[in-house]
Amino acid sequence: MAMPDTAASGLLDRLARLDMFGLFLTGFILVYAAVSIGLENGLGIIGFSKAPYLSALTYLYTLGFIGFGLLFNRVTFRVAIPHPLGLAVSAVLLIAVVTGLTNQNASQYIVGWTFYFLAGILAFQFFRNPRAALSAERTVGMLFSLPFLLLVMLFAFTSIFKKDNDYQYVLFEVMVLYAILIRPSVIEKALGLAIYGLLHLGSNDGFVEVEINRASILAVTTVGLLYMLYRRRLVMLVFVIFAAIGGLLYVLSLDDAVVERLPRNIKEAILLMKGDDIYNHISSYQRVYEGQKVMEDYQDATDAEWLFGMGLGRTVDMTGAADKTPGQHALLGATEVHNIHFLHFAVFHKFGFAGLALLVVFGGGLVWMFAVDLGVGRLTDATLFFYFYLFYNFVFAFPASNFLIANPLWPAFLGMLCWLRARQPACRINSISSPALTDLTVSGRR
Repeated sequence: MAMPDTAASGLLDRLARLDMFGLFLTGFILVYAAVSIGLENGLGIIGFSKAPYLSALTYLYTLGFIGFGLLFNRVTFRVAIPHPLGLAVSAVLLIAVVTGLTNQNASQYIVGWTFYFLAGILAFQFFRNPRAALSAERTVGMLFSLPFLLLVMLFAFTSIFKKDNDYQYVLFEVMVLYAILIRPSVIEKALGLAIYGLLHLGSNDGFVEVEINRASILAVTTVGLLYMLYRRRLVMLVFVIFAAIGGLLYVLSLDDAVVERLPRNIKEAILLMKGDDIYNHISSYQRVYEGQKVMEDYQDATDAEWLFGMGLGRTVDMTGAADKTPGQHALLGATEVHNIHFLHFAVFHKFGFAGLALLVVFGGGLVWMFAVDLGVGRLTDATLFFYFYLFYNFVFAFPASNFLIANPLWPAFLGMLCWLRARQPACRINSISSPALTDLTVSGRR
């Protein structure tokens, strides 16, 4: 009769021994895929229309994971002690809620964004105060095991033949970059290269073509910069900078007929740099148009609204936009579009200058943390994975704000990194986990 209890106890013991953050990420990836596939094939919801449902259900998963963690005593009592940044975000959020209700903004979005931000604060607190001895190495090892990489490859491959991705693009992109740059196994590097290629392929009327966007190029460049700083390859960094400038000058010299054959986003960027009018490029101008609509909303704003924003749930009328996609996929229609692509405009619209100040604190704080860890020798291959994700996502979100605002992984990664930094002792620069530097040090002593 005691067998079920014993089996349940054994299962709980095995789960307890698993890396908690790796388990969270694994579950998140699978839940995201299941929800995306279910919405598309079960309910016929596709494209950007899936975004609010995906966000809601992944946040519910995050809260469920946190709830089980609290139930099974996986965090210390310090989880109840808020971080100063958490308090600042909570204060700005409260003002934005009150302002949104006062201005009679869309209640659906007031509830949704409040849910997002509170869940994000909880995720940050939860992974900043674990009771178990979490390990960056175990998390990375779990994600880069061969079965998991093959699962990632399967998701990337199937996405070529459909218009929707059933995976977290930023997380997968960071994983393959990390595999290529950092992981020691040749098999992992080869799989990383293969997956990276699959992530940037898509089918259009039966023809497979390259698909890439400007935001990912900037984010990949940022990751490359972090990698070269970490490896102390300053000579290579200078060479890459000069090569990039040379490549840019070459691209700008290309004939327009050659440029036309490039992927759309790259083609638009090159033509804009060559002086083409932004009005000729609908998707690029859409972001500028949204910014103009935000500033129009501030024409009669009070001083308090300039400081703290127009409140949660604030929308803009997009019926006059040349790009009809945002209005078509908005929950409340084209007259009340909530999503603003540019991150600074999205934050300023709802939270004013106070929100922009917090955005600067998060971005500047991340740079400061990396610089300090690099300077004191606290960085390791494993902790670099967390920096890769946080920086990549932050840069990627600037032209696509929802990748940061409606993303519970970012605060979870930040909380985990804060916990790791607090327990990773500083060491002499020469002891940094850098093969090239270690080899030089050893040969010098000989």
